[in-house]
Amino acid sequence: FVFWGTNGIAALCAMVWLRDHYIEFQHVRGSSMAPTLSPQAHETGTEDWVLVRPYLHRNNGQDNNKHGIQRGDVVTFWKPSEPREMGIKRVVALEGDEVWPARGYARDPSFRENRLGGLPDGLPDGDENALEEPGKVVVPYGHVWVEGDNWRKTWDSNDFGPISKGLIKAKAVWVWRDWFGVERVGDLRDKKERNMRSRVVEGRSEIPAVFL
Repeated sequence: FVFWGTNGIAALCAMVWLRDHYIEFQHVRGSSMAPTLSPQAHETGTEDWVLVRPYLHRNNGQDNNKHGIQRGDVVTFWKPSEPREMGIKRVVALEGDEVWPARGYARDPSFRENRLGGLPDGLPDGDENALEEPGKVVVPYGHVWVEGDNWRKTWDSNDFGPISKGLIKAKAVWVWRDWFGVERVGDLRDKKERNMRSRVVEGRSEIPAVFL
């Protein structure tokens, strides 16, 4: 009994360690990332599972962009508007990029004048460069702009602003739909759907980061 109990505890610890440092499964709820993830969620309720690689933000001055967050990556993160919930979206823009949102709060000319300090919109208080003009957002240092592939049904940076890299938990690398249906996470939107997202003008390069 002691032998099996000890082995069971060791196996459990090993699984937790692998989850925290290498890879784990996460359930994709809803259709905000359709057709790339859970494309049948709205019609049939069928939802995908993704294998994610934990993300470690490292700002140590080393050039490690190969393993850092790139435009087009699909990441999981703690929602700034719902701190106890996880979201999954595509990274559209990096820090220093100019974003011209397709919709949302930044297109409201009165937003800058009426904005209150301390709001969970991802924009630093007192940063005059973050909102240079109505309809344009400059992604702040240490932040990214995320959007869902399904522009018709998504709650993303158009609604809550850029998110801190500190909120990012993992990068989705594989999607699992059945026992024989494992494939890499890509971008299954057609050209028309891709054109519905925000326009991005690339700025300075991203902060080095690594995926364990």
